[in-house]
Amino acid sequence: MIIVGLGVVASELIFGGWLRSNNLYKLNLIQAQTIKYNTENLYLSASPMISYTRDKYGLRGSFGDPSEIDILTVGGSTTDQRNIMDGETWQDVIQARFKQIGNEFVIANAGVDGQSTFGHIKNFDWWFSEIPNLKPKYILFYVGINDFYKDEGAGYDALISTNGTWSVRQTLSEKSAVYNLLRTIKGIYQAQFERKVGLAHHSVNHSKVGWSSNPMLKSYDDLMKTRLNEYAERLNILIDKARDFGSIPIFVTQPSRTYRKKHGVIEGSKWTIRYDNTQINGLDFYYMIRKLDNVTISICQARGVVCIDMAKDTEWEDDDFYDRWHMTPKGTIKVGLYLYERLKKIVDAGEQSVVAKAGSFPND
Repeated sequence: MIIVGLGVVASELIFGGWLRSNNLYKLNLIQAQTIKYNTENLYLSASPMISYTRDKYGLRGSFGDPSEIDILTVGGSTTDQRNIMDGETWQDVIQARFKQIGNEFVIANAGVDGQSTFGHIKNFDWWFSEIPNLKPKYILFYVGINDFYKDEGAGYDALISTNGTWSVRQTLSEKSAVYNLLRTIKGIYQAQFERKVGLAHHSVNHSKVGWSSNPMLKSYDDLMKTRLNEYAERLNILIDKARDFGSIPIFVTQPSRTYRKKHGVIEGSKWTIRYDNTQINGLDFYYMIRKLDNVTISICQARGVVCIDMAKDTEWEDDDFYDRWHMTPKGTIKVGLYLYERLKKIVDAGEQSVVAKAGSFPND
């Protein structure tokens, strides 16, 4: 017990934030590391060993100083792209295309695997404000999928005591390396086993999934009402946070391979997942995620913010995804090229003269 106790104390002093103030500990960010990942079990590649690098501020990208960043991209694993090689993310594709036309437009990746808009909000307080000289002109939010499962009634500021007093949990979350390690392990376990949400990285053979034109549910309004309202509140907070940071917010909706368009008809995957205590299939997911996207579009229109509805405007093939949510290098290139064309119009306009025109869709 003494040896274990000494080990815990040593770990906390070395890796925790007890001896120094570092808000990045709260978000469990990878900093100043290059990690090698083997992607051979995810997708075909001539070079399956890839390098994944985060700088000392926890960002991915090709730039020398944070002051050079023009667009900061914020999102979950589909923004982070942990299984895509350095230099080949969709942010890299956008930056390379701008460079081809003589525009040194720098795109930085602030995606965090598993993070939703709850975490995006805290990024401004605990992360972006800690990065010296970070003043991006635009902040692009690639959101939707990770908010699909957020618990009803959850507050975005859950780690802060509601009565204004400093809680033990808050202290541990801000300073304890062991606490945050256990919290991360718990989150991984819940994502993969308890909630069975299927968001973990794994290979899916889409040709053998099977597709259906029949949803399992007839209505989604009562099932999603509270979550949609709370999601709208968080989007408004993100818009305020971005503008207070001196940046122009841009929102992008996310596609997935839980559904596909065939001859103009939407088909959903036959696989089923649990949403609360209800089973849904891929077509149910399509109708439900479009309701979430509809909230994004509506908030953007109401607040005068650009929203790019990539989920509606694009069609995809099986080999664009290695699972139901995450892109292969081929799909990543398509995302980058699509977003480049939209962002170029915004950048060329100088300001938000294309407000709410980049994406819209009827209620579906």
